[in-house]
Amino acid sequence: MMTKSQTKKVEPTIDEANAFAQRHGLSGLKPEYIARLRELIGPVAFYGQQVRRSPQKEHSPAFEFTVYKP
Repeated sequence: MMTKSQTKKVEPTIDEANAFAQRHGLSGLKPEYIARLRELIGPVAFYGQQVRRSPQKEHSPAFEFTVYKP
């Protein structure tokens, strides 16, 4: 798992956020939504890297995740 000292801060540009939105069928977003998307790209990338993944291809991800009931 990465620590805060090992992480690189991701600062995408508005153009990168627009390109991301277009790739995902979100080309009609308002500018304020694109700005918010730009803010969220870094944290989502960071936390996505923290998800445990099975080293064996034949194991499904369902066994890696635990659902906690409140």
